[in-house]
Amino acid sequence: MKIVIFTTFAGITLVIAGCASTANNPSQAPSGAASGQAVSAPLTSKEAVRQMGRGVNLGNTLEPPTEGGWNNGPAQECYFDDFKAAGFTCVRIPVCWDKHTATNAPYTVDEAWMNRVGQVVDWGLARGFFIVIDAHHEDWLKTHYADPARLRRFEQIWVQIANRFKDKSGHLIFEILNEPHGMTTPQVNDLNARILKIIRATNPTRLVLFTGNDWSQVDRFILTAAPKDPYVIGTFHYYLPDSFANKGKGTWGSEQDRAFLEHEFDKVSAWSRTNQIPVFLGEFATVGTCDPASRRAYYAAVVSEALRRDFAFAVWDNGGDCRLYDRTNRSWSELKDIVIHTPAKP
Repeated sequence: MKIVIFTTFAGITLVIAGCASTANNPSQAPSGAASGQAVSAPLTSKEAVRQMGRGVNLGNTLEPPTEGGWNNGPAQECYFDDFKAAGFTCVRIPVCWDKHTATNAPYTVDEAWMNRVGQVVDWGLARGFFIVIDAHHEDWLKTHYADPARLRRFEQIWVQIANRFKDKSGHLIFEILNEPHGMTTPQVNDLNARILKIIRATNPTRLVLFTGNDWSQVDRFILTAAPKDPYVIGTFHYYLPDSFANKGKGTWGSEQDRAFLEHEFDKVSAWSRTNQIPVFLGEFATVGTCDPASRRAYYAAVVSEALRRDFAFAVWDNGGDCRLYDRTNRSWSELKDIVIHTPAKP
């Protein structure tokens, strides 16, 4: 996610009562089948994408060096109740592992951090969500991919993630690396193959998301090698045009704007058909300083065009300038109803 401005915007509706936090008490996480223990029949990637449907990101939460260190406090269980009530069926949980992992072999991930990620995952699985966890903001790897020690460290992180979550239900999905900016396409292809092999050693049917290099935009994604694996899903991000979505300049909604969006999504759809791999739009959003009417039109168009092509999606929500959900007041902006209720374009 490129947007780093943390502000708020108006248009908040549907206020809900507050909740108590269990952020620092992993013992309160659900257990047993409710927490997402293994199920017998693995989902196909196509069926999973169909069921994932409309999702939301729990952004700027488990990515800071210390949880709550940016514009949000620690995650709370009640957020998932509100996501459920709103109508979402998938939650993407970005996670950064760097500051919680030793820098020397065997590169052990801090047990408390692994348990904390597990707790938040269980909150989602217990409510029937599809949950995506990734490796987010791992710039230490992306900008030094040629360093063998850094690559071994990242591999060992995934060995530990895969082992820790191997018995969770098929509703838990792994995403190899978010937005590999700084890496080349061959490097991303190499990494996808390496990490997928590691995951498959302990999770033979776990659904795995892979993407292209740079910011995971369409033109990078469609150049990525498609793994020969029946349980993979391609993922891309959409923040175009950059001047509007990321910088809040101008307006959006002309025939030319809509034609460009359709053309970009058509390229992804063609890639999906050619490779027989379904697609998840892992992030899209605009900054809150955009023209309000244009912003509403943009969200509706992205949702409609994604559904028209059978893409599942997760709207980006960082609790700040790209906020749909006000975590303090447990309320939603009007954009939530657009994301939840806009139908597929005929």
